[in-house]
Amino acid sequence: MKNSMHISATSLLLALTFSSIAQGNKFQRRNENAPVIQYTTEKCYSRSVLVKDSVLYTGNSNGKLYAYDMRSGKTVNLLENKKFEEMRDIEFVGEHLFGMQSGSYGILAKTNGKEFQDYIIPSGNIWYNVFLDGMDFYGKTGFIMGDPKDGNFTLSYSRDGGNKWFQCEGQVSNMDEEAGFAASGTNVQVLNDSTFIFVTGGKKSRFFISKDIGKTWESTSLPFLTSVTSGAFSIHMIDPMNGVLVGGDYANPDLNRNVAFYTEDGGKFWLNAEEQPRGYRSCVIHANGIYYACGTNGIDFSSDGGIEWTPFADGNFFSMCADEKHLYATMKEGKVKIMDLIKK
Repeated sequence: MKNSMHISATSLLLALTFSSIAQGNKFQRRNENAPVIQYTTEKCYSRSVLVKDSVLYTGNSNGKLYAYDMRSGKTVNLLENKKFEEMRDIEFVGEHLFGMQSGSYGILAKTNGKEFQDYIIPSGNIWYNVFLDGMDFYGKTGFIMGDPKDGNFTLSYSRDGGNKWFQCEGQVSNMDEEAGFAASGTNVQVLNDSTFIFVTGGKKSRFFISKDIGKTWESTSLPFLTSVTSGAFSIHMIDPMNGVLVGGDYANPDLNRNVAFYTEDGGKFWLNAEEQPRGYRSCVIHANGIYYACGTNGIDFSSDGGIEWTPFADGNFFSMCADEKHLYATMKEGKVKIMDLIKK
């Protein structure tokens, strides 16, 4: 009887494994010929992408913020005649589109989605000589996290839709060689009008949450492999209790140990994915009940809350966004690949 049960369990495991491989191959084959947009011929790439009203917006490594009309095929630089360093994150707040400069010092570019409007610098110039890592909004409440300055992470908030920014009251000290990874602008999240989240990496990787607009902070250590190139790169909570974070080691992108974790208790504990993505992942998003995570060797998806990941597409991708039907993933040389979302 024991042998019979063992054979049945093994057969079931093999069937599930082959089913997962077949499913992965199906999506990989389907996405091999997915359309690719060339939104600019300049030698640049985007670590942040948004789609609104058939217009594709990208924040780029050359300091430009492009708006590509997918109907006409025309591209406009919203920061024409303005000099910015690399744009690592972009966010819409109502009709205003903000671009976050991550370079020698932090600054925001404010546009109306069609042209430049203003430079945004916070009260007390707290972003001076700070590399900003990520930005997010919930309504008019915004949160920005930047690398450590004078031993503390640079944490800022806005309550008026991004026009005025102030330093969070609660200070968070960084540990030795711990910082933020500005890989896709998704290492931060605003869950509601008072709850901020961010994750860090390096020799120490942690999850931080504040439920009072940054006055007090709680932290949880994350079990990523320890090195200056490893840690948490991206997080997405679908509600206050459930979420996924991804990362890994960008210097060893094919290493798929301790790449993805999920939580069911609001981030107090993070569980290692049972079936990992194929390697380092810089961005995770959630669309139509499915998580997608991208990195230098492809995109994987999870339909069970981050427990198991299946190959979705091959390629080198930086960041992603989605609308009702499509997944948009940025690539090298001013390109974006467009793929159909999975129907759950």
